[in-house]
Amino acid sequence: MYELFLSTFIADEDIKPTCSILSGLCAMPPWESLQRVLFFKGPARPNGLSNQSSFVRTTRKDVPALWKELHQQLSRQSYILQARYEVFKDKDFGTDTPANFDSRPGVLHWTDFPEPPQKGSFVTQRKKTEIWDQQNLLSIMRDNNYLLKCEAIEETYQFFRDDVEFCLFRHYLLPPSGDGKPLAVLGDWETTFSPTDPGKRWLFMVKVHVLQDNQPDEVRKAHEKLTNIRRELEGVFEFKVFDRRIHDTRVAVEMRSGPAPLPQVITVGN
Repeated sequence: MYELFLSTFIADEDIKPTCSILSGLCAMPPWESLQRVLFFKGPARPNGLSNQSSFVRTTRKDVPALWKELHQQLSRQSYILQARYEVFKDKDFGTDTPANFDSRPGVLHWTDFPEPPQKGSFVTQRKKTEIWDQQNLLSIMRDNNYLLKCEAIEETYQFFRDDVEFCLFRHYLLPPSGDGKPLAVLGDWETTFSPTDPGKRWLFMVKVHVLQDNQPDEVRKAHEKLTNIRRELEGVFEFKVFDRRIHDTRVAVEMRSGPAPLPQVITVGN
């Protein structure tokens, strides 16, 4: 699929009035959630997802096609992937019970390097794959030489108006476990965690998805829809054009011979 979005930052002190504005705009209260996000760095030499020994069979007809498409993408270029799990303040924080990720359904999330922006447009466009309700994600990553890079808690407020998603989120980076595995237990939510951004800002994204990559007319309509939303919210939110490299999740390709590759910054995007 294609993900198209507008983006800007919201100051922490403005989060409540922002939620009030979006609640009125979308005629709904915010949908609040916490996601535990595990970031896995792919091997320097891309090999897709060739080892499928830990894959769990499913009756959903769309899932095999999604895995195949993702395998093709990861065979051409290695990326940072996300394994995402919903967590709850009253059940997953401040407990002594270790998380069992392989038995817990999660979402495997991949985004490509955004396409060059259209002249004068504030819309960012990129390919995206999400495979929902998947077990054994940690084993699948390990089997295919993906290494845990870091993990974070993502705090999110979401609003929906028709097929448009209005999303506010920020991250809380977790300390490394020291053994290359996710932290076994999480501390108390109220006393342990602080936002990764020193300014405690929230990233505000307005998203539209086009499910099929081969529908340029639908992509054009999504651009128009987001452009109209930007006009509608002009004077309330100032959407910005960010360098698309901040959304770059590619891993440098290993060269078999010759000089060392130029340094490459790997920045995790959502």
